[in-house]
Amino acid sequence: MTNLEKKPGVTPQPPHHKPDDYRSSLLDLLGLSSPYEHAITQVRTDVAIARPPVPGEAEAHFPHISELRAPQPAATGQGIDGLVQRLWNATEAADPDLVIEDWGPESPLDRTVGRYRWAWWPLLIGVLVIGIVLVISSLRGIPAGQAKDLRQDWTGAAATLQASAPAAASAAAVITNPAATLTELAEARNSLIGFTSNGSSLESIVTRPFPTPPPLASGAAFDELKPIQADLELAAARVREVGDTLTDAITYRTLLDQAFLLPSLPIVADQVTLTDLSVQIAASVSSSRAAVRQLPIGPSFDSHRNGALALVTRLENWQASYLDALRLGDIDAATELKTEITDRIAVLRATVNGPLSLASASVDAGLGQLDTLLAKAQTELAASE
Repeated sequence: MTNLEKKPGVTPQPPHHKPDDYRSSLLDLLGLSSPYEHAITQVRTDVAIARPPVPGEAEAHFPHISELRAPQPAATGQGIDGLVQRLWNATEAADPDLVIEDWGPESPLDRTVGRYRWAWWPLLIGVLVIGIVLVISSLRGIPAGQAKDLRQDWTGAAATLQASAPAAASAAAVITNPAATLTELAEARNSLIGFTSNGSSLESIVTRPFPTPPPLASGAAFDELKPIQADLELAAARVREVGDTLTDAITYRTLLDQAFLLPSLPIVADQVTLTDLSVQIAASVSSSRAAVRQLPIGPSFDSHRNGALALVTRLENWQASYLDALRLGDIDAATELKTEITDRIAVLRATVNGPLSLASASVDAGLGQLDTLLAKAQTELAASE
């Protein structure tokens, strides 16, 4: 039997011999015990082995079956029953070459590694614990870093908005001035657009939800920013209110300038003039009605807007009376109706400074609150760093 390949660096177990009861019992049972044992089972070193026989000498070298020794009688304990019983109770000896045991490392270095290999476990556990601590520390530091980034974004947006506030105040003064020209209104509108754009940028930044803290991390850094966030949201709302008020003021002035544009009103007219005049007055009444219905609604404009609506209603009835007076040649009636409508239109235009003044006061108050809120927020942002 071929020996199994031995492990490198492993000392094989020393040979160990013990009686093979199984094999000897089987030979006794077959009647093949010594002196022919070596011819069938194993080589015996104490017996001289003769030259291998040539063909024709095999009969002289190996015994015939009739020459084999017969089993001993049962009285000697070597009968068939005894041999079977001994064979049953016998165990076969293990081949020492097939036994492979790890006798441990041979070199001193291998012995050292084998002896202290369990010493790596505490080191690995320590490294694992340190890694977990570092990961937890890193996770806990994430909200602080995110809060710092938010403070920087809020500070920059608030500073940009605050820098555009003086230009918005100047634009408000022009827009609420009834004597301002159309060119001045256009320039003021451009300044207002930059101011409201900065306010929208601030609002979009501060209204974003706070990031969700990672596991094992606290959101206390975000809680500290919530009061500042509320102030900045209120500041953005003030910008929106100021922008809406000034936009309404521009719209109000523009629409009112387009309304009540009556043609020249004579007190005497022939049939041709009367026909053309009726068409022109009807177109003016229609455009005035459309313009007045589009006037902005708000605390600053409601009172004056109601007067404009009343004038439109009177104008619809007035045109029929005026044209009848011209058709009948009633100069007194035509003069009276002309004076009435022109005076009411002049009064309406002259009193436009009322809603504009209210709008200006509202804008000034909003800009004052805005400046206070932005200054407070910037101070708190600087203190929280």
